[in-house]
Amino acid sequence: MNSDIWTSSSIHDLTEEEIESFRDIVLRDVKNQISSDHEEKSILINNLDLWLYCLRTIRREIELQLANHKSSFKFKIKELYQEGISEEEVQDYIHSENRWRTNAMKFLTAIERKTLYVKLLIQEDQD
Repeated sequence: MNSDIWTSSSIHDLTEEEIESFRDIVLRDVKNQISSDHEEKSILINNLDLWLYCLRTIRREIELQLANHKSSFKFKIKELYQEGISEEEVQDYIHSENRWRTNAMKFLTAIERKTLYVKLLIQEDQD
């Protein structure tokens, strides 16, 4: 059970730990693992700006991971061949990286979907 410390506080007054705790709720929401009692959903709805901020920072982190993986991928393949690793093991590595990239892209898509939803809520709230 989460206590909603975020609604009554200004974003500027929140500690890193409190923001991380909220971020955990956002991640569970993106992964559709939000609690069934709707308490966490209410926390998110009551803190739209913080929700959007967390979604944007998570998106940036995933994009950075994708870029890092892409830049190290070719280097790693070359390194594997130089080490004399079998073609089968190299292909396993390639398959593993492709699977990771696909999952990261699906997660990024889920983040984008949630971001659009939150932006709509913010717009509705302002009207």
